Amino acid sequence: MTRTGAPVNVAPKIVFLSGSLSGNSKTGRIADWCAAHCARYRAVTRVFRGTDLEFPFYRHGGAADHGPEIHDYLRAMEQADAVVLVSPAYHGAVSGLLKNAIDYVNELTGPDRPLLDGRAIGCVAVARGEQGAASTLGMLRTIGHALRGWPTPLGVALSNDQALVDGTGMPVAERTRAQLQVMLGQVVSHSTLSARRRAARTPAGTRP
Repeated sequence: MTRTGAPVNVAPKIVFLSGSLSGNSKTGRIADWCAAHCARYRAVTRVFRGTDLEFPFYRHGGAADHGPEIHDYLRAMEQADAVVLVSPAYHGAVSGLLKNAIDYVNELTGPDRPLLDGRAIGCVAVARGEQGAASTLGMLRTIGHALRGWPTPLGVALSNDQALVDGTGMPVAERTRAQLQVMLGQVVSHSTLSARRRAARTPAGTRP
């Protein structure tokens, strides 16, 4: 809060993770489109594509071996006010690439906000069939809860024509755009509150 009692005006930080290594994957393009949508509401966004998440298999206690790319990723996750997970369905489950990257969040053990404590977690599953999309979405939400985050009330499971996107990543189906916009609105609303709390906890003269 400011001295006058008005809310602190600070932009939320939102991180987007895409779980596919394909260079022009739907998940990557959807993550980019979602980030651009949130940026319209003054959110500071960062997208980690699949190629940004090619980390060694997570090993507990292996922090001393982390390269600069992992430290950069963990710093972004630690500072995030919200995280949006976009995963393809691999045999009805989250991609191993994304799950491994999420496992690294176990390194965030700060007393104020361990793991993803208190952050909004947006979840998007992309599959060829409805069953794979639904089961993958359920797994993403379970992971979000396990990380002490708050999966948004609406999660988005996309399959068949609902998963089609154009060259910019914009969903072709109006229903898909509407679902994503509702989910992202929930992410932005929650993350804005989180950003204000973060700013209020930050001592004067330091950067959040």
